Amino acid sequence: MKHLLEIADVYHACQIMGGFFNARLKAFRDYLDFSGVHRIFDIGCGPGHIIKHIPERIDYIGFDIDHRYIESANRRFSSRGRFVVRPFDRSAADDYGQPDLILMNGVLHHMDDTYAHNIVQNVAAVLPEHGVFFALDGCYKASQNPISHYLLKNDRGKFVRTAPEYQGLVAATFPQTEVFVRDDLSWIPYTFAITRARKTFIHHL
Repeated sequence: MKHLLEIADVYHACQIMGGFFNARLKAFRDYLDFSGVHRIFDIGCGPGHIIKHIPERIDYIGFDIDHRYIESANRRFSSRGRFVVRPFDRSAADDYGQPDLILMNGVLHHMDDTYAHNIVQNVAAVLPEHGVFFALDGCYKASQNPISHYLLKNDRGKFVRTAPEYQGLVAATFPQTEVFVRDDLSWIPYTFAITRARKTFIHHL
């Protein structure tokens, strides 16, 4: 099954059926404000279906290292955004302009601490002071629903963390980091950690 998820259409179908795609949309609704956003970098964008829910005025650039996902995204959504096969690094802003918002949906739990720290540092280097970093990942917690725990334990990503671990991972680089734990975003029992961070301290995001 894990190999089948490498096929773009199978991956997206599973995301829809499990309620995980809608979970991303609910997290966007509850924790993001697109009103002041002009450019988005989406790291690990997958097949790109999320762009259908991004305001059309926003310049969207999706990055993924899986050429099959990017081929699918360009086939469907090239009129709405740019999708490129490349790992994200600090040169992205030189190539595509500086973003206001960087998304990493379901990505951090695929990275060990060293690699994740490096990516987060690159994100901080690219974002302006007002920019926002947003991540959504599966999350372990105490007294967790056993179905949720089982799904997380058997995820393709081998670095699912607790909320404090996600907090520590990002807060080392971003002074203002908040992690919200939600169990109500998908119909399948599943615990999500929503990480929202920026470099400057303000009272409201």
